[in-house]
Amino acid sequence: MEIENNNQEKSSSEFYIVRSTPNRENQFLDAIHKFLSKKEDTGIYAIMKPEMVKGYIFVEAESLTKVVDAFRNIPNSKGVLRSPISFEEIEKYFDKESQRVVVNQRDIVEVIAGPFKGDQGRVTRVVPGKDEIIIEPLHSPVPIPITLSLDDIRVIEIAEENK
Repeated sequence: MEIENNNQEKSSSEFYIVRSTPNRENQFLDAIHKFLSKKEDTGIYAIMKPEMVKGYIFVEAESLTKVVDAFRNIPNSKGVLRSPISFEEIEKYFDKESQRVVVNQRDIVEVIAGPFKGDQGRVTRVVPGKDEIIIEPLHSPVPIPITLSLDDIRVIEIAEENK
């Protein structure tokens, strides 16, 4: 979520970390958005909440005073870390172009997430356009097809015909 104030020029800004109640970040962002939309000169340029970081919000602002003033009395706010951080420290939370997993029929894959984590299986079908595959577990007495997301598997052996 990003909030911008278009009435100001961004001449100098710093990045700060605001603590919030863990797992309440979305409610916190909604409350701060309502508060900031009512004010004109907030000094807050952008707000970012990375999915993988719990309990912290990154804020680009004019100064520490502006951040403290903006986030005071907001529900689920737990305070502001006083020292600014560099952009390089938060740059890692931006989406980089992810590598595509290439899976073909008859490849051997390992399940890395979900209820079948740790199991291995042979790909029987790749579902085009959905980023899903269907596997049959290798060590199962009855071949039961399982549909999995490409995010939940790791290719461990490429089929001979695909090499």
